[in-house]
Amino acid sequence: MFELDIAVRYISSRRRQTLFSVIAVALSVALIILSMSVLGGFWNNVIESTVENQAHIVISGSGDEEFIHLYRGLEDYLEKQDGVAAVSPYYQGDAALKFRQNVEGAQLMGVIPEAEDMVMGTGNDMMAGSFMSLDEPGNNIILGSMLADNLGVSPGDTVSAWSPGSVPRDFRVTGIIRTGTQADETIAYAGLVRVQEFYGRKDVITGAGVRVRDIYEAEPLARKIDSETGYDAVSWMEKNSAILNLLGTMAQFIYLFYGMIFAISGFGIVNILIMIVLEKVKDIGMLIAMGATRNSIRTVFLLEALLLGLAGVVIGLILGYASALAVAAIRIQVPPEMYFGMDHLPVVIELQNFIIAGIFSLIINLIAGLYPAHKASQLDPVEAIHSV
Repeated sequence: MFELDIAVRYISSRRRQTLFSVIAVALSVALIILSMSVLGGFWNNVIESTVENQAHIVISGSGDEEFIHLYRGLEDYLEKQDGVAAVSPYYQGDAALKFRQNVEGAQLMGVIPEAEDMVMGTGNDMMAGSFMSLDEPGNNIILGSMLADNLGVSPGDTVSAWSPGSVPRDFRVTGIIRTGTQADETIAYAGLVRVQEFYGRKDVITGAGVRVRDIYEAEPLARKIDSETGYDAVSWMEKNSAILNLLGTMAQFIYLFYGMIFAISGFGIVNILIMIVLEKVKDIGMLIAMGATRNSIRTVFLLEALLLGLAGVVIGLILGYASALAVAAIRIQVPPEMYFGMDHLPVVIELQNFIIAGIFSLIINLIAGLYPAHKASQLDPVEAIHSV
């Protein structure tokens, strides 16, 4: 294939410019891969923090009805739905917790420990004690880490719970839980029956949490539950729509940023190809005069763009992989209060990032080669030969 031989010869004739163009493409590909790896890690972290630390679907009373009566029938109905992995009924109410001279407001959650652990994974978040201690005899309570710090309590201490219309009750602290969310400032877990008795609301609940096997099926299932039961069912996607919309907007701007980076590298390809056209005017004229078709001339310069882009992509993929590994190994620290509880820059290395960056870069480089290729193919052979 003589077009390929000519393309290689033309590229090698301008080694310095070729090197700079390849480096530009390589750096753009590497930067895109690193950015996509960080963005993927950030997205996964946000999904984990918003999904794994809350029920995938939350069912509550509808209208003016605050409570759910005969909730065991609702449990049976939910457990029979396709895709449901676990159901956890709960009673949630406001309370004030007191320890010595310290008083803090709290969200007192009455739960069935085993069910709540299956829905929320609370056992994995325990800093001290066991979540299953709520099943042990007596009034036991587990506090969020920040709530415990504010009260100044440790496992084994006793706190008093107060609520309007309820008789004050003492609870023994049997554990400390840390979810990494704002809930740690107010959450207090106790046994469901104990909390129902505390509020004087036996055999009713304020809501139920549902865990599904596929988190992206939560929204249609929530709509089904809502329509068939008459209770309000809210999926994690609906509850966190503001965050998800923000991430979608961020992704649009980031992809625009990617396009600008590739465009800059593409200009480098355009520049070197135009320089080759200007330098090789006489050679191009002679090729056309010797019988080379205009399509062949166009192919020569498109092959040059492809070769330059391919070299840059290969080097860029290697640089991108090395950069992503380096950032992941260094664990760059970030303020956790600003980035959804993350304490370091997250990096997720995925094959699809390399494929997307490589293919998109090659496409941009081929597009960049269209104008120089067209310009070269339109040269008049007689004028080209006598122009130099």
